[in-house]
Amino acid sequence: MVAGANISKLRSLPEQYPVLRGMISYAIIWPACSITQEYIENETSIDEINWPRAARFGFFGAFFMSPVFYGWMKYSSRFFVGKNLLTAVKRAAIEQVSYSPLAMAYFFFGMSALEGKTLSACVNEVREKLWPTYKIGVIFWPMVQTLNFYFISDKNRIVFVSAASFVWTVYLAHMKSKRQRNDKPK
Repeated sequence: MVAGANISKLRSLPEQYPVLRGMISYAIIWPACSITQEYIENETSIDEINWPRAARFGFFGAFFMSPVFYGWMKYSSRFFVGKNLLTAVKRAAIEQVSYSPLAMAYFFFGMSALEGKTLSACVNEVREKLWPTYKIGVIFWPMVQTLNFYFISDKNRIVFVSAASFVWTVYLAHMKSKRQRNDKPK
């Protein structure tokens, strides 16, 4: 009986703490995306996977991207209370202009910092990769977020975006793996 009560309490945590649900999703999805990207581009076998890179993706996704995204969703929900197509499109457009470039810069800078790069190397990576990434994101994310804001309930938005993020994060992993102009081959 006690074990059943403990399992029930454990199951209710994501409902009580929705940011935790997003963090768990990102902790699983982001390293899987890193591994998927390696496999797609290099046909990497399980023995050749860059596990430290996958761990960085999991750590950054869970502890940095998910809480920031959760905060953004909670904040932006206050300004867009209607649940109609026009409101969903407006919300997605505003997110694409305001949140998206900052999130991409945050990603490239943060992941570079986790790799131990210098401040100038982190800034240079943002400069080189932000615009090409943003151009793809400006097509992908408005479609995803319009669906998200229009069809998905508030409590499931982080999970829905986590699923859409799988595709996007594979692309981010691809962009992250591109060598900077001033990088020396390792």
